[in-house]
Amino acid sequence: MTLPKSISNPADLKQISLNELAAFADRVRGFLIDTISKTGGHIGANLGTVDLSIALHYVFDSPRDKIIWDTGHQGYTHKLITGRADLFPTLNSYGGMNRFVTPKESEHDIIEASHAGTSLSIALGMALSMKINKSPHHVIAVIGDGAICEGMALEALNHIGVEEDIKLIIILNDNGYAISPGFGAIHDYLQKRVVGTDKEETFLSSMNLDYFGPVNGHNIEQMINVMEEAKKSNRVTLIHVKTKKGYGLPCSKDHPNKMHFSFPFDPETGTLKQQQATTGYQDIAASVIKREMEEDEKIVAITPSTLYATGLQPAFKQFPDRCFDPGMEEQHAMTMAAGFALGGMKPVIFYQATFMQRAFDQLVHDVCFMNLPVMILTVRCGFAGYDNATHHGIYDFAYMRAVPNLRILYPKDRYELERMVYDNLHRLNGPILIEMPYGPVDEFDNEVLLESEDSFNQAQEVFTGEDLMIIVVGHKYGVAYAALEELRRRGIDTGLVNLRYLKPLPEKQLLALMKQVKRVVTIEEAVLDGGVGSAIATLAADYGVKCGFLRIGLPCKFVEPGSNNELCTAYGLDINGVVEKIKSKWPELNL
Repeated sequence: MTLPKSISNPADLKQISLNELAAFADRVRGFLIDTISKTGGHIGANLGTVDLSIALHYVFDSPRDKIIWDTGHQGYTHKLITGRADLFPTLNSYGGMNRFVTPKESEHDIIEASHAGTSLSIALGMALSMKINKSPHHVIAVIGDGAICEGMALEALNHIGVEEDIKLIIILNDNGYAISPGFGAIHDYLQKRVVGTDKEETFLSSMNLDYFGPVNGHNIEQMINVMEEAKKSNRVTLIHVKTKKGYGLPCSKDHPNKMHFSFPFDPETGTLKQQQATTGYQDIAASVIKREMEEDEKIVAITPSTLYATGLQPAFKQFPDRCFDPGMEEQHAMTMAAGFALGGMKPVIFYQATFMQRAFDQLVHDVCFMNLPVMILTVRCGFAGYDNATHHGIYDFAYMRAVPNLRILYPKDRYELERMVYDNLHRLNGPILIEMPYGPVDEFDNEVLLESEDSFNQAQEVFTGEDLMIIVVGHKYGVAYAALEELRRRGIDTGLVNLRYLKPLPEKQLLALMKQVKRVVTIEEAVLDGGVGSAIATLAADYGVKCGFLRIGLPCKFVEPGSNNELCTAYGLDINGVVEKIKSKWPELNL
């Protein structure tokens, strides 16, 4: 489907008459549904902001006026208006259009953000800068009703309310959802505000904000009029816009998250064009948790707004009184888990790795400092697919390595994961983090379910070898095993160790093993700076182990989006890459 008029920049949009804008919006929706149903993408999130995006660009002068999207996954119409229609077929392909807004693509993308709640703080800083520099232009922050509950967003509102003479406009895009359905007192309050009512607003206006709304977020002319009024205010204004997630896509109506995101789908029925692998690591962990919740009434489960990614839906359904989704409030969720532990419960808290970063201080200060019995699960460790570079869980160990009292485990397959979750729920006596990768489960070795406790509580010595020993982290086991077979085929006596326990390291065991070989190779799908390989190399150096050392992993950078196979090939973490790195490091092996 083509757009009704060539749009290469926002100035072209302003040539469309007000009477034609609604028809233009319909064509935009048709374009988004047509293209995203083929490529996959954030379809529900974007259909709700079509009219809002058009109104914004009709009223304001981007990029002189700075439009800041709180999490850029809702910026597809913004991308169309700013001349990127031809990039849409490349969405969700390596090197293709980003799922989020990014300055790498356009000067109209002011920030690169894929975590919620950041826009108000950034917008205030920019607005104060423009005030100092006497700029006549506005800063407009578009934030959702789920994101405005984030701690940092509330901190920013607290500051914004006392600033004067700044050209800052806040657009509250209220669709009743974060990723999943909204939650909490602020959510409930906003849902009571109805378009067209005369009831005076008290909560937001009490913070010295000039409040407009609620406005129908699918009436472009009404939004344009309100935005023009807001520009005249000498106070910070907040325009409360009511939108519908998935607007214009009937099959999103009954979807639990209004098709927030979808892989390629049939636009009539919403069914996926290709069935995705149904069992991920999170599903295995969640099944063990649910089973144990049936036996142990002290276990509680927590996940902040990403229930769909945890596999915990059956547990939430069966145990609603012991399962909690506090919304997009990662910091609060972690410290609430600390409160549960202090109350004599066994809290299990489940994050996507990228969002776990947001609760780092709470992990250090509220959980680990008090050495509380809290089980933390993170999924999407390592490469995380086509979401933004910020979503890869490749920094986890590096930034948590120095935290006292925290144990960190990483299973090689579903069976080790089952064992780790089960064992540690039964002897939960301090903070423990179990990491899991993105994608379908591996099934290497079910004998670990019968392994003795003493044996399972150390690294797994899979093979011995005198020439070279590979120490592998988690799901890179398959690549390491294949590399071992290739090295052995070429005459290199190669051993293999499945690490299992990243922190604390099984130091005595590793030292004994490293003293028996000439060369050690570590493999991890994570940054090398501060990574597992660095920890093992430091251990060897501290104890004077005389062996060659090669760390295979990732450079300290933000890695571009891509599939696991594409990124492993690009960064030498596939079989060929591992063998080539070993060959380059030790040419005397004559590989």
